[in-house]
Formats: sequence, C-alpha cells, structure tokens
Amino acid sequence: MKTLLKTLIMAAAAAALISCAEEKDESPESVQDRILRAYVEKYYPDAVRSASGLYILDSEEGSGRAAEDTSYVLVEYTITYLNGNYYSYTYDSVAKQIGSYSPGGYYKPRIWSLRASTPGVVELMTGMREGGSVKAIIPAILLDEESGTQITEGDGSSKIYSVKLIEVIDNIDEYQIEQLESFAAANYPEITDSTAYGFYFHKTEVNTEDTLKNGNYINFWYIGKYLDGTVFDTNIEDTAKRHRIYTSGSSYSVSTFTYYADSSEAMTENSYIRGFSKALYSLVYNEKAVTFFYSDLGYGDAGSGSIPGFVPLFFEIWVDKNAAEPEEEED
Repeated sequence: MKTLLKTLIMAAAAAALISCAEEKDESPESVQDRILRAYVEKYYPDAVRSASGLYILDSEEGSGRAAEDTSYVLVEYTITYLNGNYYSYTYDSVAKQIGSYSPGGYYKPRIWSLRASTPGVVELMTGMREGGSVKAIIPAILLDEESGTQITEGDGSSKIYSVKLIEVIDNIDEYQIEQLESFAAANYPEITDSTAYGFYFHKTEVNTEDTLKNGNYINFWYIGKYLDGTVFDTNIEDTAKRHRIYTSGSSYSVSTFTYYADSSEAMTENSYIRGFSKALYSLVYNEKAVTFFYSDLGYGDAGSGSIPGFVPLFFEIWVDKNAAEPEEEED
C-alpha cells in the first residue's frame, strides 16, 4: 500500500512539474504548494486549509488549558512523511513496529517549547486545549525547511503531524524540579535538599582520607539513567549487556576526570555535561555517588542523540584507583 501511495504521489508531483515547466521563474515553494494541493485533494478532500497553507485533517477538542505561542507543551505524537514513513514518534509500539526499538530509548511524552518551534508547529498548537488532539499536514516552508519538489520524504518535504496535547507547562524549570523532588522522595529520602538549583548529589560510599590536588585525575565508571530507571548509557560492559544497550565495537573502558582547584576550570576543561562534572568534582578515590539534575545541567532544550530536550538525568558513579570494573547491584 505504501509503495502504491508513493507511486501515486510521485506521479502527481511529475504531473505538477510538467504543467509548470514553461514557468521557469516559479519558486520551489510554489511548485510544492501545487503538488501538495493535488495530494490533499486526492487523499484528504475534506481537509481545511489555513491562510498559511497548513492543512487540518482531523481534530478533537480538549477541555483543559489552552496552549499559547509562548507555552511549553507536553505531547505525544507521530510525525510521518506523506508516503507513510516515520520521521519521529514518542511511542515504543511504533519503534517495535518499524524495527528501530532500543531498550535504552526514550519512549515517553516529550516537551516542546512553542517559543522556539517552527511556524507550522506554533500555529498547530496555539489555542489547542489539554486532552485535545490534531492531525495536520505542515508544508516544509512552515517547518523552516527549504521547499523542494521531492515531497514524499527527506529534507524539504511536507510532513503529517498527529499530536495529542497532554499538559501545558508554564515554567519548565519548576516542572523539572518537581520531578526531581518526587524522585528524591521516593528513592533517596536521605537527600533532603539540592546542593545547587536543579542539582542533587549524595555519596553512598565516602573516603575521608584522600584529597585531590590540582591536575590530579580520577578513574571512574558510570551508569546513566532516566528517572524511570531506563539505562541509556554506561561505560561498563556487563551493565550494557544486562540492559541490552551493548554495542559491538564500542569501547567499554574506564573514563577519567581531571581535577582542578578552580571549580569553573574543572567544568570547562573536562568535556562532560555540567551536572556530571559537578558530581565528579566532589569525588575522590574509592568513593561512590548518585546524582540527578535538571536539563539545564544536562543537554538543555535541544537534547543530544536519543536524549530529548528538557529531560532530567540520573547517574551512578564509582571512582576507583585501580580502574577495576564494578559489579552493578541488582535492581
């Protein structure tokens, strides 16, 4: 079915291109708009086109708070190309269906900042209420992509957004702090307060005999998790295998951190995210600690790789002089 759909889309595109072959000055945006109009007329004749060129295919009204163009929104979604292939999604069921599932992946609702989103996403979400859903085609130009004649897949293609709005968030930092406080209360009640805004740290094994001098380095092992316990990264081979995130060819070996008396220098000279460096800076040989922190100390609003933006992170860290691989405790 997808092959037939793609063939029909390409045929429609070819027809549109032939019809405008003599209009050499026609812009790519105009060409794609004409192709998209033909596609919508054939497959979604009841779609409602906005003044900007966005097409609403279906919607369900919510009953909660309405999103504004400066809101943060917690959403579930799928984003596909017009040929049905997936571009992005929040569901593990989709990942399993298309064979891209990873046990270390993040399959939960995600946060979008509408103040930093593309015009098409802002238009789609603004005014939408919590509990509501919408399905729409957003043209490439409204996704800040340069429009092209290849609209079925790839850069410059229109995309179909199917979005459910779960929650409107006013203050993204406070939202994450609440998550961290709840996590601490449930898992580490001994941590009564954060040591810095958005940063929580606790030593589970303490060494009071050793200290570090400027330029000293420590060897350490770590396990990185989301707050729900999903392991997304580690330098411990056995742990990677246990949590099914092991990658053949990757180097699972001890990492190092260089200590500087100046904490600011330690943050900048070591190539780790700030929350992780803050924790390492407080450790000496033969110590163990846990740390968790909000995204400003992690990967910020953009995220990194499979880690989305606005996601708090948790780490277990072991420091050992002899760099022997630790044994992870059973959950």
